[in-house]
Amino acid sequence: MNKDEENLGEELYSLLAELLNRRMNRTVQDSIRGEYGTLHYLTYKKNKATPGELTKHLHVVPGRMTDILSSLEYKGLIERKKSAQDKRKTEVWITKKGRLEAQKKREAIRKEYAGMFKILGKDDINELLRLLRIVLAYDKEE
Repeated sequence: MNKDEENLGEELYSLLAELLNRRMNRTVQDSIRGEYGTLHYLTYKKNKATPGELTKHLHVVPGRMTDILSSLEYKGLIERKKSAQDKRKTEVWITKKGRLEAQKKREAIRKEYAGMFKILGKDDINELLRLLRIVLAYDKEE
Protein backbone atom coordinates (compact mmCIF):
# COMPACT_ATOMS: atom_id res chain seq x y z
CA MET A 1 0.00 0.00 0.00
CA ASN A 2 1.44 3.36 -1.00
CA LYS A 3 1.27 6.55 1.08
CA ASP A 4 -1.71 7.99 -0.86
CA GLU A 5 -3.75 4.81 -0.35
CA GLU A 6 -2.81 4.78 3.32
CA ASN A 7 -3.96 8.38 3.75
CA LEU A 8 -7.19 7.70 1.86
CA GLY A 9 -7.83 4.66 4.06
CA GLU A 10 -7.34 6.71 7.22
CA GLU A 11 -9.58 9.49 5.93
CA LEU A 12 -12.30 6.99 4.97
CA TYR A 13 -12.06 5.35 8.39
CA SER A 14 -12.32 8.72 10.15
CA LEU A 15 -15.27 9.89 8.07
CA LEU A 16 -17.16 6.63 8.51
CA ALA A 17 -16.54 6.71 12.27
CA GLU A 18 -17.80 10.30 12.44
CA LEU A 19 -20.86 9.46 10.34
CA LEU A 20 -21.76 6.39 12.37
CA ASN A 21 -21.34 8.22 15.67
CA ARG A 22 -23.68 11.09 14.84
CA ARG A 23 -26.75 11.23 17.06
CA MET A 24 -29.11 10.66 14.14
CA ASN A 25 -27.28 7.51 13.04
CA ARG A 26 -26.87 6.11 16.56
CA THR A 27 -30.63 6.44 17.01
CA VAL A 28 -31.25 4.59 13.75
CA GLN A 29 -28.68 1.88 14.57
CA ASP A 30 -30.20 1.31 18.01
CA SER A 31 -33.64 1.15 16.43
CA ILE A 32 -32.70 -1.25 13.67
CA ARG A 33 -31.21 -3.80 16.07
CA GLY A 34 -33.85 -3.35 18.76
CA GLU A 35 -37.58 -3.05 19.10
CA TYR A 36 -38.12 -1.09 15.91
CA GLY A 37 -36.04 -3.52 13.89
CA THR A 38 -38.23 -6.33 15.14
CA LEU A 39 -41.45 -4.42 14.40
CA HIS A 40 -40.13 -3.40 10.98
CA TYR A 41 -39.29 -7.00 10.07
CA LEU A 42 -42.71 -8.24 11.18
CA THR A 43 -44.49 -5.39 9.37
CA TYR A 44 -42.64 -5.20 6.07
CA LYS A 45 -40.83 -8.55 5.63
CA LYS A 46 -42.86 -11.36 7.17
CA ASN A 47 -46.18 -11.61 8.95
CA LYS A 48 -44.84 -13.98 11.58
CA ALA A 49 -41.39 -15.21 12.52
CA THR A 50 -39.59 -17.32 15.07
CA PRO A 51 -37.29 -15.71 17.64
CA GLY A 52 -34.40 -17.49 15.89
CA GLU A 53 -35.23 -15.85 12.54
CA LEU A 54 -35.40 -12.45 14.21
CA THR A 55 -32.11 -13.04 16.04
CA LYS A 56 -30.38 -13.90 12.78
CA HIS A 57 -31.95 -11.07 10.78
CA LEU A 58 -31.19 -8.38 13.37
CA HIS A 59 -27.71 -9.71 14.23
CA VAL A 60 -28.34 -9.86 17.97
CA VAL A 61 -27.67 -12.58 20.52
CA PRO A 62 -30.59 -14.78 21.62
CA GLY A 63 -30.69 -13.25 25.11
CA ARG A 64 -31.05 -9.77 23.64
CA MET A 65 -33.87 -10.98 21.39
CA THR A 66 -35.66 -12.48 24.38
CA ASP A 67 -35.51 -9.08 26.11
CA ILE A 68 -36.77 -7.28 23.00
CA LEU A 69 -39.67 -9.68 22.54
CA SER A 70 -40.62 -9.52 26.22
CA SER A 71 -40.69 -5.72 26.08
CA LEU A 72 -42.72 -5.64 22.87
CA GLU A 73 -45.17 -8.21 24.23
CA TYR A 74 -45.59 -6.25 27.48
CA LYS A 75 -46.39 -3.13 25.41
CA GLY A 76 -48.96 -5.05 23.36
CA LEU A 77 -47.01 -4.62 20.13
CA ILE A 78 -46.49 -8.34 19.43
CA GLU A 79 -47.94 -11.70 20.43
CA ARG A 80 -45.98 -14.89 21.02
CA LYS A 81 -47.56 -18.33 20.72
CA LYS A 82 -46.45 -21.92 20.32
CA SER A 83 -46.48 -23.12 16.72
CA ALA A 84 -49.52 -25.20 15.80
CA GLN A 85 -47.26 -27.48 13.71
CA ASP A 86 -44.43 -27.86 16.23
CA LYS A 87 -45.12 -27.16 19.90
CA ARG A 88 -41.37 -26.79 20.55
CA LYS A 89 -41.27 -23.63 18.43
CA THR A 90 -42.56 -20.19 19.29
CA GLU A 91 -43.96 -17.87 16.65
CA VAL A 92 -44.13 -14.10 16.90
CA TRP A 93 -46.85 -11.95 15.33
CA ILE A 94 -47.18 -8.20 15.23
CA THR A 95 -50.38 -6.64 16.57
CA LYS A 96 -52.33 -3.78 15.01
CA LYS A 97 -50.87 -1.51 17.71
CA GLY A 98 -47.39 -2.77 16.76
CA ARG A 99 -47.96 -1.96 13.07
CA LEU A 100 -49.00 1.58 13.98
CA GLU A 101 -45.89 1.97 16.16
CA ALA A 102 -43.66 0.71 13.31
CA GLN A 103 -45.24 3.20 10.92
CA LYS A 104 -44.68 6.08 13.36
CA LYS A 105 -41.05 5.12 13.87
CA ARG A 106 -40.48 4.73 10.12
CA GLU A 107 -41.84 8.24 9.58
CA ALA A 108 -39.58 9.63 12.33
CA ILE A 109 -36.54 8.06 10.64
CA ARG A 110 -37.61 9.57 7.30
CA LYS A 111 -37.80 12.99 8.93
CA GLU A 112 -34.32 12.53 10.45
CA TYR A 113 -32.81 12.11 6.97
CA ALA A 114 -34.96 14.68 5.14
CA GLY A 115 -32.40 17.45 5.67
CA MET A 116 -29.59 15.39 4.20
CA PHE A 117 -31.75 14.49 1.21
CA LYS A 118 -32.52 18.16 0.66
CA ILE A 119 -28.82 19.12 0.77
CA LEU A 120 -27.63 16.33 -1.52
CA GLY A 121 -30.49 16.10 -3.98
CA LYS A 122 -31.84 13.02 -5.72
CA ASP A 123 -28.86 12.36 -8.00
CA ASP A 124 -26.29 12.54 -5.20
CA ILE A 125 -28.45 10.39 -2.90
CA ASN A 126 -28.69 7.76 -5.64
CA GLU A 127 -24.92 7.91 -6.14
CA LEU A 128 -24.34 7.60 -2.40
CA LEU A 129 -26.64 4.56 -2.27
CA ARG A 130 -24.85 3.01 -5.25
CA LEU A 131 -21.46 3.49 -3.60
CA LEU A 132 -22.66 2.17 -0.25
CA ARG A 133 -23.97 -0.98 -1.96
CA ILE A 134 -20.52 -1.49 -3.48
CA VAL A 135 -18.83 -0.95 -0.11
CA LEU A 136 -21.22 -3.35 1.61
CA ALA A 137 -20.58 -5.98 -1.06
CA TYR A 138 -16.81 -5.67 -0.58
CA ASP A 139 -15.23 -8.70 1.02
CA LYS A 140 -11.58 -8.23 1.95
CA GLU A 141 -11.06 -11.98 1.56
CA GLU A 142 -11.62 -11.79 -2.22
